[in-house]
Amino acid sequence: MLKRIFVFSASLRIWHWINFLAIMVLFFTGLYIGTPYFTTSSGYEATYAYDKNITMGFIRFIHFSAGYVLLFSFLFRLFIAFFRKGDRLFIPKFWTIEYWQGLKETIMEYLFIREHRPMIRNPLARTAYFSVYLMIFFMIATGFGMYGLSDPDGFWASLFGWVVWSLGGEFEAHYWHHIVAWLIILFFVLHVYFVSREDFSHKNGEVSSMFNGVKFFEKEPVDIDDVK
Repeated sequence: MLKRIFVFSASLRIWHWINFLAIMVLFFTGLYIGTPYFTTSSGYEATYAYDKNITMGFIRFIHFSAGYVLLFSFLFRLFIAFFRKGDRLFIPKFWTIEYWQGLKETIMEYLFIREHRPMIRNPLARTAYFSVYLMIFFMIATGFGMYGLSDPDGFWASLFGWVVWSLGGEFEAHYWHHIVAWLIILFFVLHVYFVSREDFSHKNGEVSSMFNGVKFFEKEPVDIDDVK
């Protein structure tokens, strides 16, 4: 009989989908800002772009608005981490033998060599999520750092301006902002594959868990203490 375990709180699920939508809007508007396509086979002459609401000013407004959503979403994620055990921010325990053993098990599972022990969050997933949190913070810091360049004495320049100059200037900040954006999208593609594969292989509700918060296990997960 399958064990029904509540894993993801409503707060975490709401954060997940808001974060996803904000990142998608930021990514596609960012691509447009980096390479405007007013005059492509499916675009418009810049003169007529105003009539279609695709001016650079409008796209930048959408991008910056989504940036604020991502910022407050990130702060919300940090906030809820203090109120429920399962919502904590897990830092991979790189210094432990158990971490590397679990990582080996997970990789062997994904290579179809053997199944790993039932886990709520396997070490590879924990490492990936932790890396994504760092990348999101980097995008927030570089994004608002560059945003603050228009007002060197303003709040955002004071808070994150140092990030831009520590990377070597505005051009370099734009470059790394672009690179990390693609890394986040790469994570998204792999994330969809792995959760779908996990759900198909183990029938544990991995995909639906981000809607109802529940996963199913034949045996009690080895990391059950992380949510109880």
